[in-house]
Amino acid sequence: MKMTWVHKLLGKHSKKFYGILAGILTAAVAGSGVGYHVIAASGTADQTEEDTQIDETDEDGSFSGTGTTQVKTESQLPDFSVNAVTMTVEEVYVEAGSTVAEGDALFKIDDESMADAKAYYEDAISDAKTALQSAQINFESGVLEAESELSATKLAADTAQDTYDAAVSELSVKTSEAQEAYDEAVEEISDYQDAIDNGTYYTQVGIDEKQAAVDAAQAALTEKQTQLSNAQSSSQAAKETYVADMANLKTQIEAGASYTDLAALADQLAADYTAVQEAADALSQSQTEAESANSALQLANQTFQKAVEEYNTKVTEANEKIAELTDELEKLSDACDEAERNETTAQPALLQQYEEAVLEGKYADTEYEASLETLQSAVDEAQDTLDELKEQQSALLEIEDGVVCADRDGTLASVTYEAGDTLIKNTAFASYYDLDTILISVEVSQNDIAKLAVSDTVQVQISGSRMGAIDGTVYSIASEKTSGGSMSNVTYAVIVAVDNTDGTLTTGVQATVKFETQATGATEMEETKTAGKIETIGASETEEAGGKTE
Repeated sequence: MKMTWVHKLLGKHSKKFYGILAGILTAAVAGSGVGYHVIAASGTADQTEEDTQIDETDEDGSFSGTGTTQVKTESQLPDFSVNAVTMTVEEVYVEAGSTVAEGDALFKIDDESMADAKAYYEDAISDAKTALQSAQINFESGVLEAESELSATKLAADTAQDTYDAAVSELSVKTSEAQEAYDEAVEEISDYQDAIDNGTYYTQVGIDEKQAAVDAAQAALTEKQTQLSNAQSSSQAAKETYVADMANLKTQIEAGASYTDLAALADQLAADYTAVQEAADALSQSQTEAESANSALQLANQTFQKAVEEYNTKVTEANEKIAELTDELEKLSDACDEAERNETTAQPALLQQYEEAVLEGKYADTEYEASLETLQSAVDEAQDTLDELKEQQSALLEIEDGVVCADRDGTLASVTYEAGDTLIKNTAFASYYDLDTILISVEVSQNDIAKLAVSDTVQVQISGSRMGAIDGTVYSIASEKTSGGSMSNVTYAVIVAVDNTDGTLTTGVQATVKFETQATGATEMEETKTAGKIETIGASETEEAGGKTE
């Protein structure tokens, strides 16, 4: 490759120097693929950092800062996703400082990575086609839904008056119903209490009748028990007489009494036996009657107890119902009040609904068109995604045999990767020197940073230049502080760009930048800072953007 002035300027330095140059002094502007390099003929990175001075503010609000002129770089960014799959660099063909022509090979991606990437895009495009079809289906169904909504909205507008009248009438009905429910509850409480106080439940279960039945059964049992006692006495007396006459007969027989006497005693004994049998039958009958009377009494008692329990249950249930209704009365009263309030106060809301329905009907066509636009946007977005994937796939397929080539003529400021490295998202393949623009990095205190905005014009005085002060432009403003640990010494990096299309400016020269701006209020300062700054790549990202150099 042809030796350029850049080669001559850098040729005497070692690969280690290139590494320091790229790692410490390479910067990139996020999203623009642009950075800068110091390519001073003499001096080191450390000296460059010492040359960067914090700004000093003048009384008129203007302030100055000092930095070193540096060459601008532009990055060659991938046109396809490098992180969808792991893509590994197999071989690198160039190094920082090389002069290349458009189409020259930079490095090669291994075949397996390329195959994986191609497979990824085939799957991604297939999914994107499916998503597009789904969006189209949603569009068609959404159109039907929007048409239905349009019809419903217009119908609501056409019937708004009837709906309003019906709602007002319903409020009146609800007030009447609430009052009726309250009155019914009050009446029901009164009915339950009257039933308790007037003995209604006592009469319903027949307590008095069932108590009389118990008393009658008790009297009948007492009578039968008296008869049983008498029968038991009679039976005992008959048995005793029979035993005595039996003993007398035995005595007379042993004494040799006459037949006539013995026959008389035998007749008496027979009569005694008959009396015993009759007394036993009478006793058995009395026992049966007493048991029956006792059963009747038990049944009467059970019936009476059941009536008492039923009475107590009715009274308990009535008291519980009274308590329940009493608790419910407060809610019913509140419901009455609410219904009355609604009837009085809800009409403005109903009127508003009426007016809204009419208004929505008026703008229904506009809403319909907006819905269709939203649906179409989803289809367009899906189509854009598919188109973008296809474009990325085409860019990938243009890399023949996995060889990434230079996309322009120029001198390489850095080559990002080495053999064995993995491609990184948002990281350039390589960067090229842009000798038409000189950049100067100046540290600006946080007290002044809010006064600046990207594209502001500044005055630049380059050391040793006979041109005097020249115009420059604020190129970028860092969003993160670069130095300082307290509020008093925090600074931010501001990069200033100076046109060098005529090639008169050199790099590695100290330059003073004057920011001629007036002090603003705190609120305006913050708004200016927010609107003007763009985020630059931080230290860790700089190494990725600047790449590895040799």
